[in-house]
Amino acid sequence: MSSPRPEPPEELWGGHPQGPPPPPPQLPPPPEGYQPFQQYYQPAPPARANRQRNGITGALISAALAVWTFIKLGGLFLLKFGAFKTLATMVVSFGFYAWAYGPAAGAGIVVMIFLHEMGHVVEIRRQGMQATAPLFIPFLGAAIFQRSHPTDALHQAEIGIAGPISGTLASIAALILFAATGFKFLAFWAFFGFSINLFNMIPFGMLDGGWVLAAASKWFQVVGLLMLAVAVFFFHTVFSGILIILLLFGIPAMVERFRNDKSPYYQTVSLEARILMGLAWLALVAIQGFGAMQALYALGPRTLG
Repeated sequence: MSSPRPEPPEELWGGHPQGPPPPPPQLPPPPEGYQPFQQYYQPAPPARANRQRNGITGALISAALAVWTFIKLGGLFLLKFGAFKTLATMVVSFGFYAWAYGPAAGAGIVVMIFLHEMGHVVEIRRQGMQATAPLFIPFLGAAIFQRSHPTDALHQAEIGIAGPISGTLASIAALILFAATGFKFLAFWAFFGFSINLFNMIPFGMLDGGWVLAAASKWFQVVGLLMLAVAVFFFHTVFSGILIILLLFGIPAMVERFRNDKSPYYQTVSLEARILMGLAWLALVAIQGFGAMQALYALGPRTLG
């Protein structure tokens, strides 16, 4: 009888009764600086990316539809009533004035010109006639165009004086606000407003003063011509170009005033109305001159740069 085979001790096979385990595979060492790929690669879910693209596309389409709706409805409404043209020319003029004199001064110039011109527009429409909204012309001011005209010189004089009255009230308001706040730019607004309205009161040609005093006497046109000639002489280095243009365009109006002096357009104005319009012109000029001096004194030796 054969004796049983002795079993090898467990420590010989590392605790594996069936024999030693196979050695693990040996991989080459990774290169220096290697980082596992999973640490920095996290792909975005495709469904979420699609939702984002669809949301952006929808937003762009909605914005395009909103712009088109504005152009079709609101934009045409503004164009019909001239507000869009006024706003566009106002923005362009502000850009030029801000570039030349600074934003604060540019804003004041635009505001004062706008309020002056709106005085004319309001009076024209109060008289039952039509006029365009103000159209700004950089460094030349603004202009309105009457689509109908009064039948006598007195009503045209009332339209002419309405702009300086509105502009003078705005200048007074700016001067009061300066006194209350001490902001220098408000003093500049007031000075510009008083000065531009005072200049417009020269009784010559197409200037407001020419319309105002045309109802009083034809000889005021001669006075205005002399005043502009003096202004060209004293301001030949600064404003001579603009003043010469005003002279050239104003001469036909002066000739027309003399030629049609006996027409009903002028002769229907009563003597009382002539005197009252002349006194109104004189009072307004005095207020504007005094206001301009006060604003200039408030500005001091240095103005806005």
